[in-house]
Amino acid sequence: MKARLFESGEKIFKDNLFLHINMSEKRTNLKRPVQGQRPLELEVAIHPHSNGIIVVNYPGITVDIDGYNNKYGQQADFVQEKGIGTVVRMGNPVYDELPYPKGMIDNFKFVLDYCLANGIDLSGKKNPTLYLMGFSAGASTIAAVASDYSAVEKILLMAPSGDVGQAAVERGLGRFTGEVYIAIGDRDEVVGTEAGKTFYDLATAAKVRKLEVIPDCNHQFFGERNGKIMSKAPLWAFAGDTTFPSPEGGKKLYD
Repeated sequence: MKARLFESGEKIFKDNLFLHINMSEKRTNLKRPVQGQRPLELEVAIHPHSNGIIVVNYPGITVDIDGYNNKYGQQADFVQEKGIGTVVRMGNPVYDELPYPKGMIDNFKFVLDYCLANGIDLSGKKNPTLYLMGFSAGASTIAAVASDYSAVEKILLMAPSGDVGQAAVERGLGRFTGEVYIAIGDRDEVVGTEAGKTFYDLATAAKVRKLEVIPDCNHQFFGERNGKIMSKAPLWAFAGDTTFPSPEGGKKLYD
């Protein structure tokens, strides 16, 4: 059954140390203060570049930082290789002690604040430009909060859901004046293909808005062909790739 579209400090950051994983990726645990509770640890992976742009990726709810078959790590490497910018990615687990969806939203905003407070270290620029990309509930969160950050110029919403609620999405997209890119499968069995058009219609203030409905594609973009299309979505949204949604030249994320 298809889900309904809409249902109901710099000081903090300076001690977060990078743990080196390989030449192209670093990891660190950010400690987010939570009132009346112990600090919450948020793991982030950083794929560095030095052009003053930071691409922040937020996956769907309950998804870990890497995703199935490390698809988010592979996609981040691909974006980094293309020279689009530093990629900062995080997971989206459910925390029993945090209200939903507020906790999900606050976690993402904390990571955005971290990126802005550490612009030089992360991107080579004190005041970096932010590009945001998200999947499902992560895309829903981005739609709600992008307009709160003047540094955000472009957003990519992949199979966006209504987890944050209709009011938050309407408010956020109605105020966001940057560029909005939306990609969704024509066989999306979770949010339904019509979700893409709904988000597109709500982006009334965007200076650019584009929607691509991917044929023979489900919610997760499963399959070798669709995985390659998914890998190219950031190139389309953030680097002007005109071949999207062709899989040609994409990175294999799935078998």
